[in-house]
Amino acid sequence: MSKINMNREIKNIETSLAQLMQCETPTLQQASEHLLSSGGKRVRPLFVILSSYLSGQTPTDATYRVAAALELIHMATLVHDDVIDFSEKRRGETTIEKEWNQSTAILTGNFLLARALEHLSTIENYQIHQTLSTAIVEVCRGELFQFQDQFRANQSITNYLRRIKRKTALLIQLATEVGAMSANANEKTIKTMRTIGYNIGMSFQIIDDILDFTSTEKKLGKPVGSDLRNGHMTLPTLLEMKKDPAFKQRIAQLHPEASHKAFESCVQHVRNSDSIALSKQISERYLQKAKDLLETLPDNEARALFNKLIQKLKNRKV
Repeated sequence: MSKINMNREIKNIETSLAQLMQCETPTLQQASEHLLSSGGKRVRPLFVILSSYLSGQTPTDATYRVAAALELIHMATLVHDDVIDFSEKRRGETTIEKEWNQSTAILTGNFLLARALEHLSTIENYQIHQTLSTAIVEVCRGELFQFQDQFRANQSITNYLRRIKRKTALLIQLATEVGAMSANANEKTIKTMRTIGYNIGMSFQIIDDILDFTSTEKKLGKPVGSDLRNGHMTLPTLLEMKKDPAFKQRIAQLHPEASHKAFESCVQHVRNSDSIALSKQISERYLQKAKDLLETLPDNEARALFNKLIQKLKNRKV
């Protein structure tokens, strides 16, 4: 296996994404490039590529196509999320809906999804197509469930975990699973990589939900407590409601037109609660499961880089 140059891999990902943004319709291209220029960790494509290396193979053309396509699918879900939540900021930049309008935002999301499917169309491995298409349906279901659960205080932690599995963990699970598939790994390795990706994805989203309370607007690129302000009950809020019935009553009284003071009071309550530390512990458990499984794979450069990426995600501040 050749030495892995992660800087070169990231540069290749960015080049592919920029090429895929090319469109005969200027508005779609400009809106897509606006989203691309706002940055991103490129976590999903990196996991695709590292997962192919972990199987002891060099990434194939299919590997790089899946890597770029998954990032486009992720970007499409972000655009549609912003429309549903009427968000004005994403990573510190104005959202497509705010910069243009709602119709342009919806069509840009559709364009990115279509480009992803087009980019995948030359892959001959039927298993890859089947796995991706089934998962994308689940991602859509996750988005719908999140919308239906808005401002619903009476929901379980199990319900939340199921929702983030579909909405976030699934795309990271796909990255590791299909990354292994693209390198023609055996079924046992593919299954292991799928479980690793699932656990990383669950931990990743829980950390995001914690940072939404504990970080700053400058670092988040959007207001602190945006999830709660949009009616999304994340793990820290759910844990605090379970522990404190009076707080649950306050959350139940929130609605889209509630005062800024009402939201701010609830955000600060969660921010200063023990539920933040408990949420971190739950995130850690998922991450530890991923690390334990990673230890069962061959000890090579790819595994070390994979561990390094996991650690970086764990320690991130935004």
